[in-house]
Amino acid sequence: MPAALQFAAAPALFAACWFAGGDLTAGWLWFVPGLVFAALVLSIAMAVWTAWRAPRMGTVALAAMFLLLGLFCAEMQPRPAEQTPLARLADNSPRLVRGRVIRYGPVRSVESSSPFSTKLRPEHSQQIDVRVSFVSGAGGDALPRPETARITLFAPAEAPFPQIHCGDGLSGTFALHTEERFLDPGVWDAGAWLRRQGVAALASANAAKASVVAAHRPATEELSCRLHALQEAASTRILQFASAPDTPSGRIAEHLPALLRLSQEDAVMLTAMLTGDRTFLAHRVRVGFERTGSFHLLVVSGMHLAIFSSLVFWMARRLRLQRVAATLATIGLSFGYAFFSGFGQPVERAFWMVALYLTGRLLWRERQPLNAIGFAALAMLAANPAALFDAGFQMTLLSVIAVAGIAVPMAERSFGPYLRATKDLWLLPLDPALPAKIAQFRVSLRMLAQGLQMFTGRRVARLCFPGMVRLALLCLEVLVTSAAIELMMALPMAVYFHRITIAALPVNLLIVPLLGLLLPSALITFFLLLAAPSLAAVPGAFTALLLHGVTGIVHFFGSSRAGDLRIPAPSGPAVVLAILLMALAIAAVRRHRFGIPAALVLLGASVAATVLPQPQQHRAGTLEVTAIDVGQGDSLLVVTPDGKTLLVDAGGLVGESPDANFDIGEDVVSPVLWSRGIRRLDAVAITHAHADHIGGMAAVLANFRPRELWIGINPRSAMYDRVMAEASLLRVTVRRHTAGEEFRFGEDTAVRVLAPAADYRPAASPGNNDSMVLQLRYGKTSALLEGDAEAPSEERMLAEGGLHSDVLKVGHHGSRTSTTPAFLAAVRPEWAAISVGRRNFYGHPRHVVLEELQQAQVKTFRTDMLGLTTFYLDGTRVTASLPSRQ
Repeated sequence: MPAALQFAAAPALFAACWFAGGDLTAGWLWFVPGLVFAALVLSIAMAVWTAWRAPRMGTVALAAMFLLLGLFCAEMQPRPAEQTPLARLADNSPRLVRGRVIRYGPVRSVESSSPFSTKLRPEHSQQIDVRVSFVSGAGGDALPRPETARITLFAPAEAPFPQIHCGDGLSGTFALHTEERFLDPGVWDAGAWLRRQGVAALASANAAKASVVAAHRPATEELSCRLHALQEAASTRILQFASAPDTPSGRIAEHLPALLRLSQEDAVMLTAMLTGDRTFLAHRVRVGFERTGSFHLLVVSGMHLAIFSSLVFWMARRLRLQRVAATLATIGLSFGYAFFSGFGQPVERAFWMVALYLTGRLLWRERQPLNAIGFAALAMLAANPAALFDAGFQMTLLSVIAVAGIAVPMAERSFGPYLRATKDLWLLPLDPALPAKIAQFRVSLRMLAQGLQMFTGRRVARLCFPGMVRLALLCLEVLVTSAAIELMMALPMAVYFHRITIAALPVNLLIVPLLGLLLPSALITFFLLLAAPSLAAVPGAFTALLLHGVTGIVHFFGSSRAGDLRIPAPSGPAVVLAILLMALAIAAVRRHRFGIPAALVLLGASVAATVLPQPQQHRAGTLEVTAIDVGQGDSLLVVTPDGKTLLVDAGGLVGESPDANFDIGEDVVSPVLWSRGIRRLDAVAITHAHADHIGGMAAVLANFRPRELWIGINPRSAMYDRVMAEASLLRVTVRRHTAGEEFRFGEDTAVRVLAPAADYRPAASPGNNDSMVLQLRYGKTSALLEGDAEAPSEERMLAEGGLHSDVLKVGHHGSRTSTTPAFLAAVRPEWAAISVGRRNFYGHPRHVVLEELQQAQVKTFRTDMLGLTTFYLDGTRVTASLPSRQ
């Protein structure tokens, strides 16, 4: 039976918790490292003294020592510089760049479009990492030391594409830039993530303008580059297997039913599962796995490595290897698989967790799995204290704690002994050594099996009946384990992904056993493809059957969005409460009386603390108009005095592909809304159908399920049709508004539509003058939201009159085609907001527009410089504020 959770039973676990406490403290407050070191030395001396003279105080002394050790390690950890010589030159100016290729991705076939075009054109694209040694620019051309730039080369599908290999020299004129940082609360900082990967600058260019020079690859060529080349070769072999009918395996597969054949899409999923190559994963494939909380099953993750290492360890024990030999073999082969799959952060964490856990088992056997987990966590945090704040590390650690801290003790106190009793059932001498209840259970199973012999025969009764009982108990074990993991994972899923996947439990319950068979089968197929391709057809058919079973389950549960709940992140107190409740559940499950019910109640309360609605953030009695930083695009959030919410546009990236993994609605606009505690929008409005205004709208509709969608008069386009189809699927009420309409939104906010006119006829493709212009009024204060309306639309609005507003959202990002002097004079704003991207290609906002605003004494805010800006209209005056940012 599991021991009570005390220091003596799991000292490494408590040490890891104290170390994490010090690490967390360093994330909030800064301490002088020298003083921390002095305190650490003193605490070590105190711990030694208490162990000698006052053992009862030893726990307190150790807690202080590990707390200070975590604090010291965190303070001493080097942090990547935000500005490097290469980053300072990445100002979007064309520069001559020379360097050497250290990593390259496969050439992809993609579809892209020109700015504001509705037609997609096929292209080839390839992403490469270049170790840059020379950049033309002021202050000298050679960099003090080589730095890495990530360059995307593209070319029309019919044009030749250069062959690039590791070690090749690359030179060309590139407009280097840093990753776009959206100055909004709650939005992920992609630039900081790239800096942690060692990438200092980005660029994209036509492949024809890049000169690739084949170079002699030195013996010291970077290992990472060789590894990536090996991965690409493996991915290519798998993809060819699914699309090569002329091979022996292909001819065999032609005669098999579709259920037993690997399609090209299946091969893409297998490359992601086996090699970690996600390059060809289409967005439509990812969506179902994301909605069901099973995306970690689709790509190489900690679970894949856990299954692989478990299989190796099981085989080693079956071969009767000694415990040390089995452990070393498992660690060695697991490292080989992790290395082959790219040794990405999730796999790296999982490998070290497996290696350290197995090492801990050698030291402490299997008496206290939580102690081995604590030892692994302590070692990983000591090596990299920043890992504590990494979502992947937290989720990996919570998963193994859920298994060892909740599922295993729960099983041991209920059905676990009965499950073990079904093994060697007919070995009678085992019964006397077992507890009375367990021995009676074995006797009852044998008696029932003997009673069935007259109906099924002796052999069937002795094998099948106990086997069915064992299978039922194994299914119960998987159910308990999956439930414990899903309950514990609710918190990080809500914090980092704003998602509670109700379907995750049944999906993982069904998929994980299949994955346990699929991964070995896929590995066998892959190794046969390398060694004897003609023999790969049979395991390939079995792999296809299992993979189709996995995708079928995902599509069945993922086709309905009812199980995918998008929520704001819980508040700080709610997070602390949820963690405390989980810790109490781990302790409670070990109690002799009511341990399991208490643990279930506490875990349920932890989930409730995570998902219960938080109050929506808004100022009562004020009309809020917030300009969200979406780069070169528009997105405005309006909150009425009574709390009703309206989102006007949702930003977007011009020329974005339908299969792009970055969606500004999902990755920028939605996090901003969630940071305000918004779960559902009352209405959304589309000013016009340009991609920089509606590119993120489909994701916003799916995440916030608004009650109404306001539109003007728009021509059809692929992106506009996608948004309207999403609205129809979600049964959102669509309302068309034209100039002259006036209505109430909430109790006290009046909305007046200024454009387009009822008789307006748009062109065949979307245009700026399609923009729906809204004027919002609360008391004696008002705001005019102009979209991208240009001079012709402004002239018609001038003719109607009544344009004076306190706040003006400047038209068309400050372009000279909008905000004419006559229009500005008619509006007479006190405040203005310009939504614009940093270093955009259009030169927005124009200096002449800024000068006119300055001459009119309009206080102007730009999202490219100041980020998200909120204007508060209280009915008598207007104030503006910027959110505090770290």
